[in-house]
Amino acid sequence: MAGRRNPINVRVEIDDEVWAEEVGRLRERSPARAQAEKARREIETHPTTVPWQPCEEDGPRGTRLADCVKLYVPIGQEGASAAPHGFVFALRKVEEVLVLRMLAFGERHPTNPRTHPVYSRAHRRLHGRYPE
Repeated sequence: MAGRRNPINVRVEIDDEVWAEEVGRLRERSPARAQAEKARREIETHPTTVPWQPCEEDGPRGTRLADCVKLYVPIGQEGASAAPHGFVFALRKVEEVLVLRMLAFGERHPTNPRTHPVYSRAHRRLHGRYPE
């Protein structure tokens, strides 16, 4: 039928261990944790309508995040000041389903030099080490 679009089949995978490592490390009542929990509900309920953005394959700080997408948190906010946190998910296609597997949650551009940005955390999960 001309003009008809096939619906996109998307499956979101958020492993409990990954969630505990990425979000569970934050204080229980912290704003970052509350925003992550709210974003998770929206991601799992409406995965095709949240504003996913592609990650840079080769980031400026040595990250390699090919086939990954990011999501600014709080959802719908743009820019580092409005959306200081983010998720990174690995993207792959399995048969006719797009699978989004959570890799990391954290600050996008931390001011503390000892804090790893979410992109470095995702790189570590993919490659077994932080970028150099």
